[in-house]
Amino acid sequence: MDFKKFYEKYHEGRLLPKRIIGKKDFTYRHIVLVLDKYCTNKDILDVGSGVGTLDLYLASKGRNVTGIEISERAVDIANKSLEAFDLKGKVKFILGNFLKLEPKGKYAFVICSEVLEHLKDDKIAVKMIHRLAKRGGLAMITVPSKNAPLIKFGAIEAFDKRSGHLRRYTLESLSALLEKHNFKVVYSKKTEGILRNSLYVFKFLHPIIRVANRFSLVSDMITFLDNITLALFGESQIIVVVKK
Repeated sequence: MDFKKFYEKYHEGRLLPKRIIGKKDFTYRHIVLVLDKYCTNKDILDVGSGVGTLDLYLASKGRNVTGIEISERAVDIANKSLEAFDLKGKVKFILGNFLKLEPKGKYAFVICSEVLEHLKDDKIAVKMIHRLAKRGGLAMITVPSKNAPLIKFGAIEAFDKRSGHLRRYTLESLSALLEKHNFKVVYSKKTEGILRNSLYVFKFLHPIIRVANRFSLVSDMITFLDNITLALFGESQIIVVVKK
């Protein structure tokens, strides 16, 4: 797969965000909860930063963030967003492949959200994250779960292909990968039940996500119901925080 070409295509329809996400943003609420608890340092690296959604949120909280992203379109949107939200100087976006990054420094916190599953060699990526993290620094990794309930219904294969997913993980396999490369897992969470996952897998349900992202009450209601499905049927996403 031509990685850069894929992500230029993926981001070609993206527009400038109208707002910075908050704690109850539907798409990112589980990740934001983890960032609010563990990402307390100012020197942060976001690997695969996309259009900078998480970086804008962190910058609005006083963090200094560097985002690296392979898509020129995504970086362009991210930089324009800095001007729109008056956050210039708080975030630096780098266009490039983080696997080829020559570190000029190390970071207290590294974000790698929904990236490992796209890479041909996730081991090299984990080694690079370890190299970029300060001694005693933390990294947050999020990946799709191999236990996703929709897999049993044959509904995930097309979604994974469309999304560029090369693999999925269990909490055990992800933890083993990270621990093998000298990280210690300090937090883990199985999240995203079949209800929430369905909203992303099936395109005709995408308008519900847009409504939930705009109205916190809708986000709360769907999250409450999804937590029930999570307890009953299992997770579709895994979040871990590791320490170097």
